Amino acid sequence: MHGLPMVLVVEDDVDTRSALSEYLQYEGFDVAAASSGAEAIHLLAEITSPCAVLIDLTMPGLTGEELVQYLRGQKRLASIPVAIVSASPERAPAGFRVFAKPIDVEALVEFVRDKAAA
Repeated sequence: MHGLPMVLVVEDDVDTRSALSEYLQYEGFDVAAASSGAEAIHLLAEITSPCAVLIDLTMPGLTGEELVQYLRGQKRLASIPVAIVSASPERAPAGFRVFAKPIDVEALVEFVRDKAAA
């Protein structure tokens, strides 16, 4: 399926990652999924820039906060819209759209649609 807007889901919890990926695919998005910040960086080197990146904060290894810092420091990736998806929304860096767990998936899809249309 080419031509669909791509979303990158970065979430270490397999059930949450699968549910988000399936829901976004159902809503008409192409989805790349990563289980860690390091995997997300590897994927971003291989895929077309996504219309949005959804990042969990609490992950082993490279945290969500560190991944956000990495994205903002890379010229090619700095302008990609990022949303934080976390059970600890108070930890989210300032200036990002935050979706607390349990996730309001309709609001999340609206965010992604808005970014895909931009």
